[in-house]
Amino acid sequence: MTAHPPDPPFYPKRYWNASHAFINWNKLTALDIHNTLRTEPGFEGQDVYFFGNHPIRFVRIVGLLVDVETRGRYTILSVDDSSGACIDVKVTSRAVVAGDESEYPSNTTVDNVDVKVNWGLPTLHLDGTPMALGSVIELKGTISSFRNTRQLDLKRLLVVPDTNAEAAAWVKTAKWKRDVLSRPWVLTQEERDAIDDKIRREERKDRAKVKMKREWVAKHGAERLRHEEKNEGKRKRAEARMNVAALKGSEVIRAPWE
Repeated sequence: MTAHPPDPPFYPKRYWNASHAFINWNKLTALDIHNTLRTEPGFEGQDVYFFGNHPIRFVRIVGLLVDVETRGRYTILSVDDSSGACIDVKVTSRAVVAGDESEYPSNTTVDNVDVKVNWGLPTLHLDGTPMALGSVIELKGTISSFRNTRQLDLKRLLVVPDTNAEAAAWVKTAKWKRDVLSRPWVLTQEERDAIDDKIRREERKDRAKVKMKREWVAKHGAERLRHEEKNEGKRKRAEARMNVAALKGSEVIRAPWE
């Protein structure tokens, strides 16, 4: 009987920055996000999903914009990428303050994306241009859930200009899944040891910075206190000299009728 290779391990969070999947936009489909990505015990609350043993937080999809709906301070984009499932993409509005256009060029948290509402109907604008329903768009975001259904929180938005670009996007998706996600993520013991050593060096450096700051505050804080005490002593001595030279009772200001 042929022995099956052991399942690849789920590495602790400290190793995730060594994963190509963790630090890149993962080219996936809506169906992948709903059905293939999963959570794992022990990693709850860390905003991470797994494709195999690859930790994933950033996702890119390409599809048709089929609906735009406002829900309070959020705008929900419904996207159909022909994978067999649609996905909602959440756009967060921000409070617009007069004069802050140079720092915040749009009315959402994505700089080149605006949502405008006319007669109760929202319209998505990309770089100032309205996007019609049926437009093919590329969306990048992080995964969240609403009423137990996964969705994306929008971080980037691009227009896909033509069918050639759309086909190229699908090729990239297939290539990413074939070359990266379908292969187990493996770290050798030497690679893990190198990461652990780097973490320990950074922790020592951080502790040294904290110690240096604490010593600086202690030293200069004491110097500042001595300086303030010295100035206070000078003030009191000057006040005492003036009081000695003053006429008796001159420190009392009497009312005109006294």
